[in-house]
Amino acid sequence: MTQTVGTIPIASLAKEKRGHFKVGLPCPRGMWPAVTQLRLAANGILLPDAFIKTSQLWPDGSIKWLLCEGLIDLQHHTASDEIVITLDIVDSISPSKTLSSPVSNTDEGLLLSLDKDKTLSINKTKPFEFAIGTHIFSSIDIVDVNAQSVTPIAFSYALHCYNEEYSALTVEQKYEINLSSDKKLIVQAEASIFLSTGTICGHVTLLNPSAASHPNGQWDLGDPNSIFLKECCISLTGRSLESTLKLNSEVFSSSEHAELTLHQASSGFGNWQSPVHVNKDNVNSLPFRGFKLYQPDRLLFSGDQAQPQFSISDGGSTFSIQVEKFWQNFPSSAHLTADRLSVSLLGSRHSECNELQPGEQKTRCISIAPFEVQSLQVVIDSAWLKKASVLPFLPSNLCKFDSLIKKGIEGPSSFYQKRLDIDEFGWRHFGELYADHEKALAPDEPFFVSHYNNQYDPIFGMLTQWLLSADARWFELADDLAKHVADIDVYHTSDDKPEYSGGLFWHTDHYVQAYTASHRTYSKHQPTGVYDDHAGGGGPGGQHCYTNGLTLHYLLTGYTPSRDAALSITQWVTNYYEGDGTFVGALLAIRNSDIPGVKNVKTDKYPLDRGTGNYLQARLDRYELQGCDSDIQAASYIIEHTVSPTDDLDQLQLDNVEATWFYTVFLQAVCRFISLKEQRDECDSSYQYAVDSLTHYANWMAMNEYAYLDKPDILEFPNQTWSGQDLRKLCVLHFASNYLTEKQRKLAEEKAEQLAEAIYQRLDTSIETSTTRVLCLMMQNAHYSGYKQAARPLLSTSTQKRQALTEKSSSLSFLLSQLIDLSPSRERKQLVKRFPQLQKWLGKP
Repeated sequence: MTQTVGTIPIASLAKEKRGHFKVGLPCPRGMWPAVTQLRLAANGILLPDAFIKTSQLWPDGSIKWLLCEGLIDLQHHTASDEIVITLDIVDSISPSKTLSSPVSNTDEGLLLSLDKDKTLSINKTKPFEFAIGTHIFSSIDIVDVNAQSVTPIAFSYALHCYNEEYSALTVEQKYEINLSSDKKLIVQAEASIFLSTGTICGHVTLLNPSAASHPNGQWDLGDPNSIFLKECCISLTGRSLESTLKLNSEVFSSSEHAELTLHQASSGFGNWQSPVHVNKDNVNSLPFRGFKLYQPDRLLFSGDQAQPQFSISDGGSTFSIQVEKFWQNFPSSAHLTADRLSVSLLGSRHSECNELQPGEQKTRCISIAPFEVQSLQVVIDSAWLKKASVLPFLPSNLCKFDSLIKKGIEGPSSFYQKRLDIDEFGWRHFGELYADHEKALAPDEPFFVSHYNNQYDPIFGMLTQWLLSADARWFELADDLAKHVADIDVYHTSDDKPEYSGGLFWHTDHYVQAYTASHRTYSKHQPTGVYDDHAGGGGPGGQHCYTNGLTLHYLLTGYTPSRDAALSITQWVTNYYEGDGTFVGALLAIRNSDIPGVKNVKTDKYPLDRGTGNYLQARLDRYELQGCDSDIQAASYIIEHTVSPTDDLDQLQLDNVEATWFYTVFLQAVCRFISLKEQRDECDSSYQYAVDSLTHYANWMAMNEYAYLDKPDILEFPNQTWSGQDLRKLCVLHFASNYLTEKQRKLAEEKAEQLAEAIYQRLDTSIETSTTRVLCLMMQNAHYSGYKQAARPLLSTSTQKRQALTEKSSSLSFLLSQLIDLSPSRERKQLVKRFPQLQKWLGKP
């Protein structure tokens, strides 16, 4: 049976081009076994240049998520404004035919046989190095840096059979490039190659894997372990070639101009000199506004935002190369000569050096094809999404707060306008959200640079809005942000201490500007004592951990840097709460046991706060990505060692709002755990314990909770952020009401209704509602009706109740448990990570 799964709007696209799509499609539980062969059609026309692979399974072994990728010739669909995408089963009556592999595999590389006797080869020893036929070659080049060596770390490929033919090959590569005696650059590449035409669609990631020095917990530009690069580019080379540039409707070629250079030096907008772009010297040194196109001796053309299209021809064949979002990721360059076309991936040889900070990476999406390629976005069919039921808390319709949330994409305070306000563009900043709410204490500053770093998971909120509304603007924002967070806001190193390595950096410190800290919270230029308990230094911390959006972005797009970032954050936050397994780490954990916000290893108890809630969410996200039951078991353990059905809630002082407001963040995570257990049909003791604990707290909430701004005198900053946090109460009450007695349910629903009205009235009449933080809280939590419909209570067959845990742990038993797998080598390695000053005697990690 043919299933309509999505549509592609094409009214605004260039019909003469080919479109490339890559989309994750959810599937209903039990519909298709994992071995099912499926095929895609566009407006009823079978797609030949495509492939489908299963990315996730339901617990019963049926397909949960598919990853579909392919090319569409848009000229075949000029009569419609959208393309309807359908899935159906390959109905093969005859035995499957034996296919001859199109791949010849040697130690040096792969040779692919394409249609019409053409070939494409892949070099295994260097990243993204292809030979298209015998005339055109691609490579990754670093300008003005002589690499001492290029060492392959990993290489793998997979052939994809589609409609009983080999249709595509995917390849993954990883290399270490030694730049000097103590600096190295990791280059990772992924690509899909369609065998009919040799079209290459993929991405390249450039990573500085070193740890930062962060003196005094401050993370300024100019770190001694930074890598300074003029330009890293992708080049197409050959003999007797002609390079062509289409630039904003103008056409320039190397046959008419022996040498051409395009240089995008800044965003081209009015605020291009914003301090968001300061270098290590705290100076904005961007040379000019917008772009320039010139020959060696004269300027040909200039403007604001260059949107170039590049192609190169050997007389018989023409190939187009596209590097996604050229001007947005400035400084960018392109260089065209008779035998070479180079397009930058990071930096420009005509700008000052770019500082790739320790643990920082940059990913660029690339296509090389015998035609122009544009990206297509598949909008998942709403009926199909509802039928699939993969997102239990996604409501059926937009919520009451939607008109307020829509300010994020329309009007003078939209996220698009906020980008312009401080010029949040450039390779490090593009996609980030401007934390404009932090300007509250300095309203007259012309530029107040503060980066949001994904607090309250706007990636997840924006994707939710996109799935509900099909408005492409929400997906564009989410996609830009996910790519930024995965590259810049995650600390991509394993050489720092475990509490930092792989973690998510906090947003810019409250009420101060970023200065030279960029996206890394604390700067030496920031004032001290700005607010109560102002730290002024530190690093990634468990209270700032968001994986839901990155996980969903990967499932919807197949973009592996988002998956890798979510897994990295999860491992980091696990280390944060559980330790690194070393004796040194255990001693530190005992010393820190009484510090708020960390696990007390003496009692084996986790703090009831947002950090533990985010940790619980991260373990559940890792289960979604990897399907390991150990994460479900860990989630159960976290719940049982954080809350209890017999907790004395008066003793917990939940009315001390400043100290305890985030208990609802944890309860939201408990709701998700319960929903997941219901998806798995597991009505066991851990399920019952979670339900009993949730209802215990929900009953207290129904009797005692109120809208926080009803009591502004007890709040340090009584602003509308508190109204945004109030929305969490509605989520918990709506979900928990499904497990209460009739009398309790009525009280919970009445409380939720009262709170909803008070929250809406405050947000509807406040100018703060359009600030970034409040918008993100609404996007994340305003769809509370989804919590009401998500619950599927299971009837327990056990007559035994899970009893509350008693405190059995001790410092001695905890230390002894760490001695079981003691490794002197590992102890040394973790010791020098925590205390870099010891590296002088004990060596580097």
